[in-house]
Amino acid sequence: MEGEEQEKIAYIFCKMFICGGKRLMNFLKNIFFRKYEQFAKELGYRTWSEASDHTFFMFHIREDGGWYVTELPNRTWAVWNNEGDPPYSFVTFLTWSETIRYLRKLFDEYGYPETYWAPEGYDIDDDMFVNPPQKDKKL
Repeated sequence: MEGEEQEKIAYIFCKMFICGGKRLMNFLKNIFFRKYEQFAKELGYRTWSEASDHTFFMFHIREDGGWYVTELPNRTWAVWNNEGDPPYSFVTFLTWSETIRYLRKLFDEYGYPETYWAPEGYDIDDDMFVNPPQKDKKL
């Protein structure tokens, strides 16, 4: 009887862990994506997928994160980094010129190595200080 009880307990434990694990993962994923959906709405988009299509990586930061720029629906620009949890705080700019100058100033002030500067949405010979990033050139 002792062996049967141990098997039952092991079976119940495994079932709880596997099913509960899936439920827990779905719950956590839902919470995580809900925060990104909220952030997207703050940026003026309906979904995170839509906001992500208009978002470009700009430079790395030491904490395994980065600074990003999002073109907003009204053609202005939002600058933000992914430190912490979404929704992230952001700063908006009316023009691309203001946006890229702000980002480069931040980068220089932090003193990051030049290899961390890696704007997305450009070809090698594009001038990022004149032209905004292009969706068709995203990585």
